[in-house]
Amino acid sequence: MKRLVIWMMLVACLAMAFAPFQAAAATNSNVKIVIDGEALILDHASSAFVKNNRTLVPVRGVFEQLGLEVDWNASAKRATIKGEDLTIKMKLGSSQVVVNGQTITVDVPVAIKQNRLFIPLRFVVEEAGFTVDWNQAKRTVYLKKEQPGEIVSDTEAFLKDLIEANQNLTSYSGDFFIKQSMNMMGEEMEMDMNMQMDVVMDPFGLYQYMTMTMAEIDEEYISESYLTEAGFFVYDSAFDQWIQYDDSMYTDLLGMSESQMDPTAQFELMQSYMEDLKVYEQEDTYELHFEVSGEGFQDLLDFILNAPDLGLEEEALEDFNVDFDINSMSIVTVLDKKTLFPLSEKMDSDMTISVDGEEMHLVQHAQSSYSNHNEVEEIVIPQEVIHSAITFEEYLKLIEAEFGTEGDAEAELGLEFEVVLESAANHLINQ
Repeated sequence: MKRLVIWMMLVACLAMAFAPFQAAAATNSNVKIVIDGEALILDHASSAFVKNNRTLVPVRGVFEQLGLEVDWNASAKRATIKGEDLTIKMKLGSSQVVVNGQTITVDVPVAIKQNRLFIPLRFVVEEAGFTVDWNQAKRTVYLKKEQPGEIVSDTEAFLKDLIEANQNLTSYSGDFFIKQSMNMMGEEMEMDMNMQMDVVMDPFGLYQYMTMTMAEIDEEYISESYLTEAGFFVYDSAFDQWIQYDDSMYTDLLGMSESQMDPTAQFELMQSYMEDLKVYEQEDTYELHFEVSGEGFQDLLDFILNAPDLGLEEEALEDFNVDFDINSMSIVTVLDKKTLFPLSEKMDSDMTISVDGEEMHLVQHAQSSYSNHNEVEEIVIPQEVIHSAITFEEYLKLIEAEFGTEGDAEAELGLEFEVVLESAANHLINQ
């Protein structure tokens, strides 16, 4: 069971309108491109050109300079352009473009010139968040990445202010959407989760309502849970049953929360796992943009797993050889400018986790919003929940009877633990 909990914790601890560009007249004269003040040098065969009042640029050499990934499928004659929160699919000769799953019609389709593929510039850069200026006299396109706001220079002082401000956060509500894909031992699972959560800090209490759908299972899974000093209770819609977990589980999760309360520890932790941190000041908010590396994520995980009273013995942790290969993990957090309380957050991650020789590839996109700051009252577990709940041991027997083997039972329990620990981890990271 400890092994299962560790696996689920690993899983748990893991989004402009712009001035339009138009050429003044249709012409095949070459066009120059300047990106953030630096001229882009292209060979003659790859030079940008204008067609039907739209600039077309070569699929290779331009978009990479904008931080976009480009893939050309020759057999399907389809170009795929990827950026942060952006996937564009364009087919040769077609004016129908697919952007993040939605079909849009563009003015000029993908074209071929001198055996090279050219893509309409305006459409792509608008979607990718660049401002565009056209100088007719110089026949030059000027591209510049828009910043979310004025950058805050002293990020260290800002983080200290943020931690201090969050000591005044006594309660809040959260809405979460999590889309993740997991591949383990050749089996792939896609999962969408929607969660609503109320959290009170002292005395600590949590209420959560969650719905989950999986592509492999044509049904919706519903879970509801309470976590207070009175205990840890979870509703499993598969059995239409409330379960009271062992007192040790409440202690474990409460320990995770309390371990985050020390401001010094919080500051040191944030410095260790935040990389390339940028803080942008806007009219009413701040935006934090940062990356997390494998080493930084390991620091975060070690802090949580080795927290006092977490209930995971050192010997149990040493039994597992845990390795992270993080391809990418980016987080954007929006804070209220006055209170520095969290308003929303977005995370995208792609990683491979190896535990005890078993490897899992996990791709996750999470979005959250926060409200009711310091307005949530005490979390109280209804008496009917307490009276109708069965013990964890009785629940385990139900699962074993339904699924037959202990391994299958642990898989079902893993689903439940992931849901609970996912919400707990979201709470911890935002503290």
